[in-house]
Amino acid sequence: MAALVILVGFAVAEGQPASPINVLLITVDTFRADRLSGYGHDRLTSPSLDALAADGALFEQAFSSSSWTTPGLMSVLTGQSAPSHGVDVRGKSLRPGSPTFATELAKAGYVTPDILYLSSIPNFQNIGLTETYEERDKHLPNGDEVLFKALEAYQDSTFFLYYHYRNLHLPYNPSPPYDTLYTEPGFDLDGFVRKRVDVVRENVTIPVGTVTFAGSDSAWIYGLYDGQIKQMDETFFKPLVAHLKTLDLYERTMIIVTADHGEELLEHGFIGHPSTSFKGAAYDELIRQPMMMTCPPLIQPIRLSQQVQNVDILPTALELLGLPIPETVEGRSLVPLLKGGRLPDRPVFTETTQGGYQSTPAMMRVRVRAHREPPWKLIHTLGPGIDRYELYHLEQDPGELRDVSAAHPEVLSRMRQTLHAWAVSTAREVESPIPDGAAVHTGPIRVAYPADGDTLRYVDAEMTVDLRWTGTDNAAYAVDYDVGEGNYSLDGRIPVIGLVSSHGPFTEEMWNMLTLYNPYAFRIVAEESGAASDWVRFTISPTSADVRPNLSVRMATVGAHVLSEARILVSGLWMLLGVAVEAAGGHLPSDVMGWGLVVVLLGAAVFPPVFRRLGTPRASAWGLVVLYSGLIYSTLSLVPELWGLAFRLTLGRIDLAATLLGIGAAVWVAIRIVKRRLGWQRLAAVAVLGCVYAYLILWLSQSPAERFHLAEYGLLSFLTYRAARLDLDRTRSVVVGLVTASLIGAGDECIQWALPNRVFEWKDIWLNVGSSALGMVLVLLLVEETDRA
Repeated sequence: MAALVILVGFAVAEGQPASPINVLLITVDTFRADRLSGYGHDRLTSPSLDALAADGALFEQAFSSSSWTTPGLMSVLTGQSAPSHGVDVRGKSLRPGSPTFATELAKAGYVTPDILYLSSIPNFQNIGLTETYEERDKHLPNGDEVLFKALEAYQDSTFFLYYHYRNLHLPYNPSPPYDTLYTEPGFDLDGFVRKRVDVVRENVTIPVGTVTFAGSDSAWIYGLYDGQIKQMDETFFKPLVAHLKTLDLYERTMIIVTADHGEELLEHGFIGHPSTSFKGAAYDELIRQPMMMTCPPLIQPIRLSQQVQNVDILPTALELLGLPIPETVEGRSLVPLLKGGRLPDRPVFTETTQGGYQSTPAMMRVRVRAHREPPWKLIHTLGPGIDRYELYHLEQDPGELRDVSAAHPEVLSRMRQTLHAWAVSTAREVESPIPDGAAVHTGPIRVAYPADGDTLRYVDAEMTVDLRWTGTDNAAYAVDYDVGEGNYSLDGRIPVIGLVSSHGPFTEEMWNMLTLYNPYAFRIVAEESGAASDWVRFTISPTSADVRPNLSVRMATVGAHVLSEARILVSGLWMLLGVAVEAAGGHLPSDVMGWGLVVVLLGAAVFPPVFRRLGTPRASAWGLVVLYSGLIYSTLSLVPELWGLAFRLTLGRIDLAATLLGIGAAVWVAIRIVKRRLGWQRLAAVAVLGCVYAYLILWLSQSPAERFHLAEYGLLSFLTYRAARLDLDRTRSVVVGLVTASLIGAGDECIQWALPNRVFEWKDIWLNVGSSALGMVLVLLLVEETDRA
């Protein structure tokens, strides 16, 4: 009966065929639209995919709902934004029964087999895919083979197949001959470059700050990434289209190709996306993605330039198939565009966490949201200790390098209100971890498998990681996990109903990636009673040699980039100086000379009597305090713009300037310690103070500009102490230094109350006071009682 309904529906719909249409949905991981020849790239990277798109609709301006995989794919499958479907961090999943591509097509009689390797991850539970053909697990470890075999198995059915292609993701390591197709011969002969190339070719994650890329690295990074696209085009899309035609499926299958998100390739100083770089962002290189739909009986060839989003894919496909669109869908059908019409312009909204799938609990509390409404785009980063807005004019600044929020407060206000309204309207209610009807756990919980200390091997474990325990069937449990070390570490909780948590089967490539997260530790917790098992630890054995880059390579990589880091920072600061000189050059020479003469005359009138009355040492010391304080106050309104400009010109390395100042201070401290031959008590106190500074630097990692407060007001307290010491004893000079610097710091923040582009925060007042106090503590530890400036 369901099949009859489908046949009738297609027959009566205008322009629709009299036979059922299959649906093949393909998403590609970390897929940049602008690197495809069909989207205007000057390299012929994707001729097979371009030909596929030429048979249908290509959307030139398509955007994801997020900057990382899970929320982006869930938006494709549900037609909902990231906060609405709620699968926005590791461990969450759709509500059971949520309408998806698979559930809606299954209602119409489609078979919806599960050939998705991601379905073993808790994030992808409840997406509606059903049990699949018998030999699925046999083909799944062999990559694309599972899709080709599924097409053969279901060629006589009306099917929905969903396949996720992963091989554009880090590491960027195309196979020969694609690895040299778009890179210059000998590009990696230089030792420093070679180290960076090895990092990019070997690592699944590259946290921001662990590698410093030079601007010239973009050539070989683009080359490797483009090589991967060419490899995908020739080894996946070309044989896929041929296979569809051989099976007589091409003309009766709707083929949808899109992505989960884009990928940064040094446009903003680094590479990857939140899950690989731990750098939450929403720039266009991360959220713009390819999107194409081909179905010769239903879609005529067309290129569309109107802005659309991945939430529009599901309602468009359902309308083309003559099926109802669920009320939960937030996207809209693009069928009017496919027929040559136009729809009202609609803004794009996106949301991402700071570290994507790799987010720590602290990162999960940070959200980066964007409101894209050409020609404007607003980005809002919100979390503990951070509340930052960035506004870009996309026509004048398509690279999103110049924040113009201070110059357009009315646009900022309007878009901010719209973005906040969207965030509130799409927020998902907090759900109980115990579903209705769950049994109540009784008795002890003991882990049955794996045993503590076990090593799981690919073949022996049947390509899966199964966790089993004793307890009450159908009760609500949670798997607490703590896995990996360093950059490859995760912790969190996975809700489970029943006594098994199964993960897999995995491809051999995915299994070897799991070994990066050794060792694994977990325990089972009963959600209602809180009863818990003991922690169990195990490791996963690679199918070949250890896949983790060895320690010597990683250490050499870090060491090799120190000079490069400094070079980029200095180069950016030099360009900043050039900008300042150019800005000064915009003033008439007569004006500059006039103001210079005023300054000279004022100095000639004021300085001599001051120096005579106070004496040269006092006038110089206190004059330095006054000048330094004046510099702080006079630049308050300019700091945001200057910091943003410095951040862009140094490719983000200005964040390291405070660290370099800290290193300089540490060198000075070390010299004082050697010269003074301090006792162990003072050495211990200096070490404790160093730990305090280190903690504050880490605490301020979300607001790097505020790290300068540590040096700024510590130096001011020292300068004031130095001036006061000319007339007062040591104790009173310390008090004068601390109080003066603290008051000036408090005044600094109070002035920001009245500035339109600055924000008053009590936290910053205490930071300024604390920085002044730390400066005085350092003086007490390192300056002898008899010392005078």
